Parts: sequence; C-alpha cells; structure tokens
Amino acid sequence: MKLPTPGRPRRSAVAPNPHRPGPGPARAVAIVAALTLAIATAFTAPPLAASLVGDYQTLLASRYAPPVAVPEGGFGWEIAGARFTLGRGTVALMEPTSLGEVTGFHFEGAGRFEAEVADAVELRQLRRFAEDEEMQAVRLEISEMLVRTADPATLGLDRLGEPAGPYSVHAGAREQHADWRKYGLVDVDARIAAAARIAGDRYVRVAMKTEEHGWLVFTYDELRPEEIELTRFAKGSNESWLALDRPDERDDRGRPTSPWSDELLEPIGFEVAVDVTRPGKGRTRGVGAVNPVQGAFETVGRYRCEHNGAGAVLLALSPFAQVERVWRVGGDGAQGSELEFVRYHVSGDDSSLPNDLYDDDLTVALDVPCLTGEEIALGFTYEMELDNYASLLSWYPTPRDMGFEEPHTMQVAITHRKDYQAKGMGELVSSVETDGGVVSTWRTKAPVDAAAFTIARLPHEKSYEYEGLPTVVMFGTRSGSMSAEKIEGFSADIINAINYFQQLFGSPIASDTVQVTFIASGHGQAGEGLIQVSDSIAQAITGRAVAGVREAFLAHEVAHEWWGHQLSWASYRDQWLSEGFAEYSAMLFVAASLEGGDRIFRDILESYTDELTGSLGSAFGAFSRPGVALINKRARERMGPIGHGFRARTAEAPTAYSSMAYNKGAMVLHMLRVVLRTISKSDELFFTVLRDFVATHRGQAVSTEDFQAVLSEHAPSDWSWFFDQWVYGTEIPTFSYDWRTEKLGGGWKLVLDVEMRDVPDGWRVPVPVRADFGGGESGELLVMVDSPRKTFELGLPARPKEVVFNPDFAVLAKMK
Repeated sequence: MKLPTPGRPRRSAVAPNPHRPGPGPARAVAIVAALTLAIATAFTAPPLAASLVGDYQTLLASRYAPPVAVPEGGFGWEIAGARFTLGRGTVALMEPTSLGEVTGFHFEGAGRFEAEVADAVELRQLRRFAEDEEMQAVRLEISEMLVRTADPATLGLDRLGEPAGPYSVHAGAREQHADWRKYGLVDVDARIAAAARIAGDRYVRVAMKTEEHGWLVFTYDELRPEEIELTRFAKGSNESWLALDRPDERDDRGRPTSPWSDELLEPIGFEVAVDVTRPGKGRTRGVGAVNPVQGAFETVGRYRCEHNGAGAVLLALSPFAQVERVWRVGGDGAQGSELEFVRYHVSGDDSSLPNDLYDDDLTVALDVPCLTGEEIALGFTYEMELDNYASLLSWYPTPRDMGFEEPHTMQVAITHRKDYQAKGMGELVSSVETDGGVVSTWRTKAPVDAAAFTIARLPHEKSYEYEGLPTVVMFGTRSGSMSAEKIEGFSADIINAINYFQQLFGSPIASDTVQVTFIASGHGQAGEGLIQVSDSIAQAITGRAVAGVREAFLAHEVAHEWWGHQLSWASYRDQWLSEGFAEYSAMLFVAASLEGGDRIFRDILESYTDELTGSLGSAFGAFSRPGVALINKRARERMGPIGHGFRARTAEAPTAYSSMAYNKGAMVLHMLRVVLRTISKSDELFFTVLRDFVATHRGQAVSTEDFQAVLSEHAPSDWSWFFDQWVYGTEIPTFSYDWRTEKLGGGWKLVLDVEMRDVPDGWRVPVPVRADFGGGESGELLVMVDSPRKTFELGLPARPKEVVFNPDFAVLAKMK
C-alpha cells in the first residue's frame, strides 16, 4: 500500500501493494498519512505501532500460522467472570502486528465456555433466548472458536508458543469477520488496531460454535459502558443474549450501574460547513418529489478526553459518509497534523449492498495521546448523499457510545442553491448570498443533545404566534404533491398539541420557536425546537379518512420536546421513558382534542393489545401493524422486555424494540393510570406524578428507577412488583372469568371467578371490574388477581345488568 506523503492533504484511497497482503481493490479503507507520535508523560504509554493503517491491513488479511496441537493439559483463561477452556484440539495463531503482538487464534476441537449470571433480569433474558427455563448459568460445549484480543497477556497467549510461518489466509476467520462487518457493522480489526494506541485498553471477542445454539459471540470491551455482551450471531438476525457491567461496577443485585456515556471522549461542540448545491444520484423521493443532494462536509469537532493516554479515538458517523481527511485543529483554529484513520468499505464485500455503505465506526490515531480532561479539536472532510434533511446525530462525528444525554453546541453553515432554503437548530445568525448560492448559518443558543437540519427547494413557510406559546414555523417544499395549503394544514395540530402538553405537564416548551419541517422519509423525529415529520402524512390532509392517525403521529413528535429533551434517558434500558411516554402523551392528546377521541383512544389500546398478544382482531384497523403482529407464540415468548431497549429484538421479531418501547411502554403507563385512578377516584394523581417527574428531573438523563421514586412519593408503596413484571419482565397474562349475583340484605353480592394463566407463580395484577346497572349508571371496582384461580365476592348497591372484567383494555392481557 502506498501512503500519502506526510503533510500533503489528499483524498483517501487504497492502492493494492503486491508485496503486502491487503483488502484488495474492492475493499476501500480510507487512510491518511501516519506521523510520529509524541508521547505524553503523565501516563505509561503503550508501545506505539509504526502505523495504524499498517497494522490494520495486517489484521484485515486474516493470515494465520499452520495449526498446532493444544498444549498438554489444555489451555484456558478467565475474564470478568467468564471462563474459557480448550481441551484437545488444534490452534492456529494469527500473524503478529508490527509490535510482535499476536491478536488472535483459531481453535478446533473440544472446548468449554462458562459464565455466572448474577443479574436476575439478564438471566431471564438468557433463558428466553436460549429457550431453557431451568438455565442457571452459561455452560456450553464448543467445537470451534475464533478469538481476537487486544490483551494477549490476560489470555496468556504466550503459552501457545511463538507463531511460525508460513502464514496463509484462513477462509473461515475471514468470512467470520466479513459477516461481523456486514451484518453488525462491527470492525474488530479496527478496534484492535486502535487498542494498541490506548493506554490500559482491554478488548476480547470470542466467537464460539456450539451444538445447541450455533455461533455465539462473547465480547469484553473496556471502553463500553457495559463491558460484557453475549450475542447469538446469525446472518441478519443477531440477538443480544446478555449485557453486563464488569463485576466491580455492578450493584448488589448484579445490575449495571455505569452511566451511559463514551469512555474515551465527551463532546463539547461542533462547527460544520456543508455544501448541498450538487445533485445526488438517488431517485426522487417523498410526496414532495425531493431530489437528493450530495453533501460535502467540513466539520470541526471539539471533545474532552475522558481516558488518560488515548492515542486513538473511536467515533461514530453515518455509514453512508465517505471520509476523505482527518486532521488535528490547533488552538487558533488552524489546520494541524494530518491524522491516520481507518473505516471499512462494507459494500466492497457484497455487490448487493449500496455502493456507499461503510462501517459506522471511524477510528482515528492521534498524533499526541490525550490526557484526562484535555480538550482536543479534530477536523474532518467527508461526503454523503442527503434527501432533504440530516437526521439527529448521525451526520457529524460523535463519540462512539454517545447517547442523547451528552449536550453539545452546534453551528452549521449550509451552502444551498438560491431556490432552496434551510432550517437548522437554534437561530439563524446569517444568510449571505454568494456566487455559488446562499450560505445560511444556524447556531444553537445553548447545548443540545442532538442536532439536525432540513432543506427545501421552492420553500414555503408560515409562522404562527399565540400568547403563552412558542412561535410555530411550518416549513416545507411546494414541489411534487406538496403545497402551501398542505404545509399550513398541520399547524393547528402542532399548536394545539404544544398548548395541551404545556398545561398537562406543567412545563413550558424549552424553545421560544418550534420549527416543523417536512422530510422525504417514512418517519418523524424531534430535535430541540426542530421537528422533522414525514411528508407522507400530507396525503391525509385532504381526506382525513382515518381520524386520529395524523394527529397522534404529530403529537408524538411534539411530546418529545418533554419526553426526550427536557428529560432524556440514562441508557438504552430507559429509552421507553422517551418513546413510551411520547406515545401515551399522543394518545391522551387525541382523546382530549378530537370528536370521538375516547373511541379513538380505545381503538389504539385495542390495536396495541392485539399486536402484543398475537391477535389479528384489529389487523385492519387504522393503528395496527399487521406486518409485525406477534402471531407466533414462540416469537412472543423469546423477545426481551421494555427494560432491554433495542436488545428486545429477536431473529423472529426484529421489530420487538418498537413493540416494547413504544406500544407496550404506552400500555404500561395506561395500566398505571388505571390503578391510580381507581385508588384516588380521579386522574389527577397520575398527572401529578407526570408533572413532578418533569419538574424534579428537568435537564437530566432519567432512569426507570427515577420514575419509580417519583411515583412512590405521591402514591406511597413498594411499586417494585409493577416494574419487575411490566418493564423488566415479558409475561402477558391470559384471563377468563365468570360472574353471578346473589341477593345480600338490601343490596347484591357479585361473585366473580377469575382464572389467570401464562404467568409465573407470584405474579399479581390489579384489574378493574365494571358493573353496568342500566340507565347510564355504572361503577368500577379494582380486584387484585394474584393466583391462578381466585374468587371475589363484591358488594353492589343494585343488581348489575352486565359485568365486564378488564374493560376498555385497561390491563394488557389476552381475554378468553
């Protein structure tokens, strides 16, 4: 491979070197020149490889020595409580790096993997996925293993002897790595090459072939908030079976305690210049007939170092961004040293993939390792095609594990054609016409948790101002089937939703202006003061064939200004506090604001209940998603709980995250509301809890435990059972019931026989019972069902004409 001349800016490329194995011409890995590293003195620096790219290319080749027998007596190691043992068989050591480090081996023979799981919630996840209700720990026999590590000393690889050539490509190992990159966007070679430059870093990844479950992958990553993960790896259907903190960071229940933030870098702010004047190559998209544009980005990111002695940093960027250069930015803003970086071109492995697909990790070698607390600035140039928007976070280089709880500033200067207009977050600080178009510069007024922008050709916008509300700006294109009438037609829904939520949650929206922009996409998303909604919703503006659909969609995004921004989530395990709360808030808005709102609200509850219980009863309803209905009982029983966030998904139910976080999350809030309403005889207690949750934690990243604590303050009780069952558990009860009445003195006695199935022993659930006395008179009682069969005797003032157990889908359950 030929490297660019040091100090000379140039477009990154890969050239095959006939004297050194490389990825081949179809596997483009972007690189820039390596420079001499100056070693900081405040830490013990690891020996530095001559070139990040050089070692990366060596690792990427997947070359191994001839296999040799496992040492007599076997070979094994332990890391973070997980134990690996290799008995008889052979091992083939990987070709060493430039430092002489062996970073992996391939094993065939008889081995064993063992791990204890102290976390009861994670153990239940393991049992569901493995389909073994008796499992107490991981005990698996292994016939094949691929080990990669940045910590060969911990594994004791020296006990396997020195590798001896000739080295040759190991087809199985190479295929495994290609699958990891294609199906998981995981570039293990880049991670290991980076670890050689990061003081104290530890990384181990072990792929294990088991008879019971196929290929499982164990990962220990020192730089992840939760260091340990066990994944079932199958092409296109990966499942996260376990995720654990390392032992010294767990609480007394084995639960994780680490805050969800990047372990290497904290974001401070970004300055982006992007030119969108060139046309893209993609097809016209959306109701507005949007023509994609080619975005050329030059970005300066400022970060604070969180790890002493980091000679490399791990960043995240859209997998559709082609990175050209990375450089150090001086204190005066001047360009400094060119920096090496690696980023795998995934499309090179598979012609069926989009040609511009890269790994979403961007690994950069620093010219000088950074110290804890030190601020660094890095510059980037890259290109990617955009429709008419840049979505939250992905379009600028952020720390790899940054979530929505690390605020940063953003300034973006958008150069667009003169027939376009742009909307960014914060305020428009300048708009300058040039020969090449118009430069619109937007700057956030305060740090935000994620940034986005929208552009529109033939733009139309209209502002609305009402006392006590932020200014609402409706913005979109007048091309295709979009029109000024359609853009303005949503204003009432947005304004009414803002007004409703401000009163309901007792907190004004944080921004003084809310810009609502239409994007060529099938989804919506909400930044702070910038809401992007799918232009497909505009098709409902004239017909309004299904009342409540568009209103709920828009209100969900508006609700994120509270659930997601005023309160963000502490980790992926708590993301339902954003999505589930926004979803239920939208349902409340629909019920309160539309004619027939109560009926629509009930229709939504029915639809979500049917989806989660596998019923097709409302498959043709307005709010159903028949394509993701969990009809298969096995699929329903295997998927994870709300409290596992994206890890709820399974091979059979890839949409399980949305089913859990959005739909079941909303149902959990509804069940809580029903319980509190039955206890207090009104909804005020429930809404007081929501208002106090916002007031207590405004500006914070919140956890499920934080919400439970606020609930307990207003409704004193131990609510652990409720959250254990509905947030950390996956069971959904099946109820059947029968009733009769008996004369009792001057009144009547209701005898109610209830059977509850499909839940474990000890499960309990309060369920309302409605007695209809005729003439519009009815009453509701609450019964606690806490055993498989239970009979209740309830006094009534009159003989009921009808008795309904679990009316109006008050409790998520299957009714027989």
